[in-house]
Amino acid sequence: MINTNIIKDFFEGKIKLWKSYWLVGELLNGIVLLIIFNLEIYFFNTDSSFSQIPFLDFTNLALISKIFIFIWTILISIGIWRSAENYKGNMIWITITFIIIAYRCYSLRLMLFI
Repeated sequence: MINTNIIKDFFEGKIKLWKSYWLVGELLNGIVLLIIFNLEIYFFNTDSSFSQIPFLDFTNLALISKIFIFIWTILISIGIWRSAENYKGNMIWITITFIIIAYRCYSLRLMLFI
């Protein structure tokens, strides 16, 4: 039987740590950010010079995009954090995950206040 509550399981931390970090926290997060940048260019006629992938600039985004990225980052961070808390393996992976997620949330201040 296929679990239809994948989002609920992710948010509650029931997904394995490697899946929640690599598949949601990195892969899906990257895809969502690229979609947001493309929508910014299409709908808000934002200068396309900042859309070059190595130099993603969050300061030029519209307020609605900043709010969406903020909420998205908090939600995936909670899911990954809870997966790390439920992880039964080596303590180093839990520690590294906590540091990376804390830094990701801390770096949101650059996007919102600049």
